[in-house]
Amino acid sequence: MDLLRFTQDALDGDRYRVEISLEGDNPRRTAKAELELRLTRRDEADLRWYLEDYLQWPHELAPEIAARVERRMEERGTGLFESIFEHDAKTRRLWFAASEKLPATRVEIVSTVAEATSIPWELLREPGAEAPVALLAHSFVRAQPDAPRAARMPQEEAGPVRILLAICRPGRGEDVPFRSVATRILKGLDETARQAFDLDVLRPPTFEVLAKTLRAAKEAGKPYHVLHFDGHGAHLEIGKYLEGLAIDRHRFSPRELYPRRARPGRHGYLLFENPENEHNQRFVDGQELAALLVETGVPVLVLNACRSAYAEVKEKSGEPDAEEAAEEHQAERALRTLAQELMDSGVGGVVAMRYNVFVVTAAKFIAELYGSLARGQSLGAAVALGRKHLYDDPLREVVADPLPLQDWQVPIVYEAAPIALFPKPKDGGELEVTLGASTATAGGLDPNLPPDPDAGFYGRDETLLALDRAFDEQQIVLLHAYAGSGKTATAAEFARWYALTGGVEADAVLFTSFE
Repeated sequence: MDLLRFTQDALDGDRYRVEISLEGDNPRRTAKAELELRLTRRDEADLRWYLEDYLQWPHELAPEIAARVERRMEERGTGLFESIFEHDAKTRRLWFAASEKLPATRVEIVSTVAEATSIPWELLREPGAEAPVALLAHSFVRAQPDAPRAARMPQEEAGPVRILLAICRPGRGEDVPFRSVATRILKGLDETARQAFDLDVLRPPTFEVLAKTLRAAKEAGKPYHVLHFDGHGAHLEIGKYLEGLAIDRHRFSPRELYPRRARPGRHGYLLFENPENEHNQRFVDGQELAALLVETGVPVLVLNACRSAYAEVKEKSGEPDAEEAAEEHQAERALRTLAQELMDSGVGGVVAMRYNVFVVTAAKFIAELYGSLARGQSLGAAVALGRKHLYDDPLREVVADPLPLQDWQVPIVYEAAPIALFPKPKDGGELEVTLGASTATAGGLDPNLPPDPDAGFYGRDETLLALDRAFDEQQIVLLHAYAGSGKTATAAEFARWYALTGGVEADAVLFTSFE
């Protein structure tokens, strides 16, 4: 496979130097270009509005604004291409050689943490091309070939792929629906692919329990291949943030939120749950998380910060407010800078969402991602296929009729080197897998559980979250409500969910439902 690499360095102001190299069957080719990229606050606000708010507030003028933003995205992509490959004859010849085998080419973007978000590389597009380079290449990844600490690649084995899913909802019942992404992962995979995974849910989803769980798996000789964090991120200067909580010091110590020594400057953080304080939050930065993942042999981290498809609709009108964009875009900066920091520290691969992503988008993408990994694709190739799936099926239904959205650019993948978690089936045969312990078995489920409702099971995420958290501390939980309110169906759905996601280790779990 050919390798097309862009190495980005900042010069001064809005100017950048880009070194392009092409490696493959022919001798290595290199070229350099300098470009000036002026991304206005309006541009950033428009793109954020398009990807995060457009489907939430489809007012009368929204489609016209969205069409303008889509045109602007294409212009930015073609402008970036022209700045690099129309620089001189040498860069033009290099692109001509690369474009001939683009579907079989791995494209790498190399930058520092500080420059990780400065150039919209995923929009790179040859003028007149049917789609951006990211959708035409075999894989399009952010890489760190010269990281201070080399990543340890997983050893291929017969399976299953072991995934630890941390569903963090610090806002409890007022947060994003509990199983919004997890349910789509399970339902989005066919039966063969689903059996190729050993999916456990972290309970309770605290950082301390995460550390114990990962270390126990490593000690048992079965480290997890993937940590999937389904929750929220923040991009802030933690010291100043904690100082701002001084008013609450009579109720709790701000150090409960971040017990480490605060680093100067703004950094990306993940929010784990911490029921010991009223905020139910524990901030974890890239250095702390990377140290744990490297120690416990976890090569891949998947991050998604989801915006609920059922979020409360607030009144907004007119075009996006550029002044609000910086504050509203915290999760994107948090996950991208944190992902880059993780790669610097030796983590093999990170998948992050570039913006607060809608649940419907995350579900479509994540199901395709894990299905491709189960079929033996590398992480970069699996993300590429997930992006293409979003591009080919752009209709998103959120609060109104389905509307097309070019949100394929939201997932970003960082990959030190091609990572295959699962060997490809030989000669087109079936995947040879061993059913994981988290698969519901006769010993983990009552065979007399009521069947699913004819129309399927929908909603009740706040109830399922309350039950899941209750079993973190109790072995007997009573669910009670009026007759006909759906207690039996909810109890059966929870029992299946709990067993399927590794919640069957307690000595005894008794669930009682009164009609």
